[in-house]
Amino acid sequence: AEARAALEAATPDLEAAEAAFQRAESVQRRAESEARDLEVAISGLTGRIQSQADEGLEETCTELRGELDAARARLAAIEAEVAALTRLRGALEAARSAAREQYFGPVVEELRPLLGLLFDEAAVRFGESSLLPETLTREGQDESVEILSGGMREQLAILTRLAFARLLARGGRPVPVVLDDALVFTDDARIERMFDALHRQARDMQVIVLTCRQRAFERLGGEGLALTPWRPEDL
Repeated sequence: AEARAALEAATPDLEAAEAAFQRAESVQRRAESEARDLEVAISGLTGRIQSQADEGLEETCTELRGELDAARARLAAIEAEVAALTRLRGALEAARSAAREQYFGPVVEELRPLLGLLFDEAAVRFGESSLLPETLTREGQDESVEILSGGMREQLAILTRLAFARLLARGGRPVPVVLDDALVFTDDARIERMFDALHRQARDMQVIVLTCRQRAFERLGGEGLALTPWRPEDL
């Protein structure tokens, strides 16, 4: 929750700028349509004036020309607003990218050695609206996290939690990482590499693993705890 709040506070209000940009574009299209309609009307009246020297039509044509000039002036103002909003949108997108890089850059760096325990030359990219990896890059090939196996997604999620916790610990705000019945879909070969990752991070913070799969986790190491029956006489 703190991480999401910090990201939202650091991200510019791009949605508001995008709404203003779309509104200005809509007004511009309407103004352009009005200008075209007026030009058609003037063209028609001009033809009628040439064939009929009618004073009333001449006055109407003069009025329409005035309306056309006013419409063109409004269109010019709208085009200037659209151009300004376009520049604003670009600036906000650049600011948002910079804020995300500043926020997620350390996380990606913290994840790099952990990913190296599982994959060769691997990296991740985070999504625009979440604090979870969206793309896994292996050997130069991008893969959406959604199409990965259940075990691989589970491993990435755990490694991401470890990376965030490591950064909090380095910032003087250590928090324990609690894994409850984790690594359910991880095969035997990768589960030991995940054990290595847990031990690597446990040097700087507390990692608590809760599991009922004792045989699968017997090679995890660390301090083991077990539940014992409660007896009133022990009080």
